[in-house]
Amino acid sequence: MKIKKNNIKKRFILLIMFATFLLSLVTFFLILNYLDPYMYKAVAISTMSLTFVLWVSSFMCVFLYFIKKIYFRSKVYIHHVLSSFRQWFFIALFFLFSVAFISMGASFFLSVFFLLIFFIFLDRKSTRLNSSHQI
Repeated sequence: MKIKKNNIKKRFILLIMFATFLLSLVTFFLILNYLDPYMYKAVAISTMSLTFVLWVSSFMCVFLYFIKKIYFRSKVYIHHVLSSFRQWFFIALFFLFSVAFISMGASFFLSVFFLLIFFIFLDRKSTRLNSSHQI
């Protein structure tokens, strides 16, 4: 049985994404239980937001891999996995920044609108850069 090199890379990246999901989930609950957010507010907010972004993006990357595998009929390549991670990373950052801006007192519609525009342009720019350098 011959295993393709691309398949090994894809499995390795999926294993890394799953490990990132588990580590960020464990870190999230450890911080939630052992760190006093009232005493160390900046540390708690920054680490909780980082673990939230990593948790959501890695979980949805692995989840979307299986959805794309069904949709593309098992013809999923490594760039599908990396693009789904990039997209969910931006979506998690969008939710995190929109909550942060709204909690600072910014207008809901303005903050969501400008964040949407920013992340759409950022995603298109990174898509153009990745399309010229295929893995």
